[in-house]
Amino acid sequence: MKEREAFILKQKILSGNHSDWMQNLMEIISITNKLFFDRIKRINTFDNERTHLSNLLLQKITLHASSILNCGNGINFPSDYTKDFKIMDPFSMRVLIRSLLECYLTLHHINFAPTEIENDIRFKIWTQYGLSQRAKMTFFTIPKKRLAQLDDEKKEIENLRNEICNSDLFLNLDRRKQETLSKQITQDWKITFRNETYIKCSWQELLNNTGVNQMCFSDIYNVLSWFAHSSSISLYQLRDIYRENRDENEVMKVLKFAAIIVALAVTDYIKIENETKKEFDNLSKDRKDLINIYNYVYRNESYCIDFEIE
Repeated sequence: MKEREAFILKQKILSGNHSDWMQNLMEIISITNKLFFDRIKRINTFDNERTHLSNLLLQKITLHASSILNCGNGINFPSDYTKDFKIMDPFSMRVLIRSLLECYLTLHHINFAPTEIENDIRFKIWTQYGLSQRAKMTFFTIPKKRLAQLDDEKKEIENLRNEICNSDLFLNLDRRKQETLSKQITQDWKITFRNETYIKCSWQELLNNTGVNQMCFSDIYNVLSWFAHSSSISLYQLRDIYRENRDENEVMKVLKFAAIIVALAVTDYIKIENETKKEFDNLSKDRKDLINIYNYVYRNESYCIDFEIE
């Protein structure tokens, strides 16, 4: 890519205009969906379960992003007293963007460990945790088909735990850490391994691990959580945002962040799935460049795909 072309694209994704970010998000969702549908039309199987579930995570990301886009120009607000009117709703959009972000961080976490062995263990810990949490649910009545499924899942949980506890990464831990980790994985899955120990990560640490510019995304997960929760600070925000006419600016921030995360997510997925990489290779240069420029600006050039600025 010529330096002048890169400059124009940078201006596009650094815009401070609301309509520009509506367009940016729509474009990156469209590219991601094209890659998905063209790939599925050509081949509808996956090499392994981790790649298949990563694909589903990417689909969930684009669903959330599409809902954010649909809220971007405001939502209809019914009222008995006046005609329905539109209102900007950064609060609901922040709930959606936090879920979108969690999907992306999960996708990255289970696919981009330092080694393939750790990728496999991270995936098994994540899968085991999800199944274990569902097994804790109580039901007043359980259909026979669901009972059989629960029995199968209990066996799968046990098999996964055995595979985790017999892995080299687990066995390299000292006895005390083995005991704490075997309990930890029933409570959380955001685990990494380093120097014969393990680390329980926060969501923000998972974001830092993706290679993003930490100055741009410092403490972003907590900020999103403030909007999502019923804490006092979320109510102060509700009180002040409309009174101070900051609602449109907050909406634009969500649109911008959604476009960035979708671009990073599809880039990461292309790198782990050869069939999707083939579809990426068939994209027009403009579309490839748009995906890459997000990575270039918000991570660095090493995260781009077949991309170089001359």
